[in-house]
Amino acid sequence: MSDILSQEEIDALIESYKATGGAEETGSASGRQIRLYDFSRPDKFCKEHLRALELIHGKHGTVLAVELAAMLHQDVQISLLALDQLTYREYCESLPTPTLFAQVSLDPLASVAVFEFNPSLVAACVDLLAGAPSVSPVASSTITEVDKAVMRRVVEASLRKYAESWSTCMMFKPNIVALLTECTTHQVLLPSEGVLVCAYEVTIAEHVSMMSICIPSVAIEAILPVLAQGKSVSSPVQSNNPQSEILRRAFEDVEMECRAVLGRTELSLNDVANLEVGDLIRLPTKVSGLAELYVGDVATFAGVLGRSGRNLAVKISKVLKDWSDAKPQ
Repeated sequence: MSDILSQEEIDALIESYKATGGAEETGSASGRQIRLYDFSRPDKFCKEHLRALELIHGKHGTVLAVELAAMLHQDVQISLLALDQLTYREYCESLPTPTLFAQVSLDPLASVAVFEFNPSLVAACVDLLAGAPSVSPVASSTITEVDKAVMRRVVEASLRKYAESWSTCMMFKPNIVALLTECTTHQVLLPSEGVLVCAYEVTIAEHVSMMSICIPSVAIEAILPVLAQGKSVSSPVQSNNPQSEILRRAFEDVEMECRAVLGRTELSLNDVANLEVGDLIRLPTKVSGLAELYVGDVATFAGVLGRSGRNLAVKISKVLKDWSDAKPQ
């Protein structure tokens, strides 16, 4: 038997193929939508992966806002704007100059990552951490060494809350490697390397600014099987009130000043000027009266002064709904 087909046999096979619907399959294949693949900007993550990453970074914005609100004593809102797949060169070109550029290590997730804070956000945080009552409407165009030293607290808080947001998926130890102001003069990654960029909008009082996180795509690719499962990332918190539990954990490490006020009185300026050691100032509060217990600058509780061992103490008797509730009758 010959292994070589004659021309007649070849023509017969082609006709048989067309008769069985091969032409229709060819036509339908040609009508498929073809998406161009850009090798310089490869899309490494599918919708399922991006959805899991959005949950993680959305949680990061929420818990970081609570942390900064306690730190700055201002209303803070942080919302995730977008997750983009770019090259490191494109990411650097999108940043303002100068900007606070924190090179960090997220071991073992990523040995190199970037946390970036816009100069207007740096100016707002520095003003409030330095004791300013409000954010200055005019942002500084420079970031000094003092600014970087003050902002280290904010960067550390952001890293701590970032690790907390990933804790349901994996554990890692964040660490600040360097704080810079010029991203172009210090290339922490190759210009053509693919990165995942997470952009946030930060609102402090009425001041709106931006921050971003840049992670190498290869670091996220290593944990794609975990993200694909979705159970550890998107499963609800097992508690009667998940939101209350999240807020409770966020406030556990927040330090607040508490002070007790026994009573108030009014003195003339002349009486104040003539005060001497040993003088007594009479208060209109009775011995059995309630003292106001302030948490920060808010009168929150009313209680009775006393001792607990050798320490002064306040026994809380009620929660104040109105400041006037604690004033002596």
